[in-house]
Amino acid sequence: MAAGDIRVETLARFEKDVKQTDTGFLAIATEVENDGEKASEPPEKIKDLLKEFKDILPGDLPDELPPYRTHQHEIVEKPSSKPTFRAPYRLSLTKLADMKKQIEYLLANGLIRPSTSPYGAPVLFTPKPDGSPRMCIDYQALNKQTINNKYPIQRIDDMLD
Repeated sequence: MAAGDIRVETLARFEKDVKQTDTGFLAIATEVENDGEKASEPPEKIKDLLKEFKDILPGDLPDELPPYRTHQHEIVEKPSSKPTFRAPYRLSLTKLADMKKQIEYLLANGLIRPSTSPYGAPVLFTPKPDGSPRMCIDYQALNKQTINNKYPIQRIDDMLD
């Protein structure tokens, strides 16, 4: 999952992910009454989970990239591959301003850093459900020259038992 991505998971799946990796972030959405008071507290199971993993589940998202691990992620490319670089897509002035604002935010918060890599991918925007723009990066050219990881995927009925 890329930085900034949000997904909804079952509690069991979240627990499994946290045990397999060293970190995870949990956000709880609760309804708010008109006067601004919380309508309900998180379930006890969620509270217990937060207490159990409080050392790896910070209250706020970090302002920097994660620390280096003993095993770093690697994208394995086909042997005859050359670095891919595609020119940026044309953007309207408003989309260009949105892109600059997003990049400035990511740089300021340490979530990305300047690079001199020969690789490059264009940016495009899709609308979020609330209508605001979501910045997406088009990695199609890179994906075409990567070697796919092939490993057996568990059957859903085996995972649920």
